[in-house]
Amino acid sequence: MVRLLERKSAIITGATRGIGYAIAREMAIHGCDVLGIDLKTSSIKDSAKKIANETGQESIGMCADVTKREEVEAVVKRAIEEFGKIDILVNNAGIYLHVPMLEMKEEDWDRIFEVNVKGYFLFAQAVGRQMVKQRHGKIINISSCTGKKAALGEGAYSATKAAILGMNRVLALELGPYGVNVNAILPGVTDTEMVRNAFLTTPEIEQEWIEKTALKRLGKPRDQAKVAIFLASELSDHITGEAVIVSAGEMMSQ
Repeated sequence: MVRLLERKSAIITGATRGIGYAIAREMAIHGCDVLGIDLKTSSIKDSAKKIANETGQESIGMCADVTKREEVEAVVKRAIEEFGKIDILVNNAGIYLHVPMLEMKEEDWDRIFEVNVKGYFLFAQAVGRQMVKQRHGKIINISSCTGKKAALGEGAYSATKAAILGMNRVLALELGPYGVNVNAILPGVTDTEMVRNAFLTTPEIEQEWIEKTALKRLGKPRDQAKVAIFLASELSDHITGEAVIVSAGEMMSQ
């Protein structure tokens, strides 16, 4: 197998499970050293150890709150101390609420924006400054198809994912002159614990979503991870400011 990220290093937020874990694992398989971030110390350290044992790459788990600037800056400092540079940032950590707009609590609205948008901003700013010094880097922002297409009960979540797309384009413009590529991935319905707890709660609902796809299957976390490998590698050096939809054709359904 060609290892596309040999001698690279990455920070990945929300790396304990789901899409974040799949990306961290796939990057390590491709030769990248990874620093995974999550809120629970034991969980992220266990995930990092599992990746290290499986791949032989350096894999570090670190507990941090993506909404706290001082904790974000501590993560960046640790990555530079461990790896000497930061080649890749994957902004993935997020929370999901399935609540109709008229029933949404103000504090819940504020919290989802704090994590899903402010958290991305803080990491993009802190890591971006390091990448500007290096004059190279790849930033990958995990958005969602709901950032482009409405879904019932996802007003707050959809708004945050649309905000990420706006930020993604501006970052690409501002960091491009320094050799930094910034792109987004828009997953469709992906078979993760978070999604199953939120709305894929019965076989009937699952089948309904499968039927919305052209390929007639739900996405797996590794489907998103493989696109992240492409965007993090030199194969995507001439791509920036883009949003890649990875949905098995779900976005074509009415």
